[in-house]
Amino acid sequence: MGLTAAQIRILQDIADAQPVRGDAATWAVNAGFAVQAEDADIDLTPAGRHALAGQPGQEPG
Repeated sequence: MGLTAAQIRILQDIADAQPVRGDAATWAVNAGFAVQAEDADIDLTPAGRHALAGQPGQEPG
């Protein structure tokens, strides 16, 4: 199952160090695409980077 446009945007925002909060952050973490630190920093996991890199028009990070 592919990612929706909204999910791709969430991953791109995380990759670009843009604020991602609430349900968006929860989805990314629960899906295994991101990890969130106690200070609320969020970063892509290897799976998240792989998922984002596999999207058309996305630059590998």
